[in-house]
Amino acid sequence: MSALNLHANDLILFAHVIDAGSFTRAAELTGLPKSTLSRRLSDLENALGERLMQRSTRKLVLTDFGESI
Repeated sequence: MSALNLHANDLILFAHVIDAGSFTRAAELTGLPKSTLSRRLSDLENALGERLMQRSTRKLVLTDFGESI
């Protein structure tokens, strides 16, 4: 079994995005570019091997796995 390569900050960023309801608002609140947030969350999803949220241009919806985190 291989170890997960997770960063605690990425979990915190995930929480910020969910609380804010969008990458744009989370970027404003954290002071990070939207592209950085998106990349970090994509890396987190890849490390976990699961999608955390469904993204669209209008909204974010947590997956069942994302809700369990």
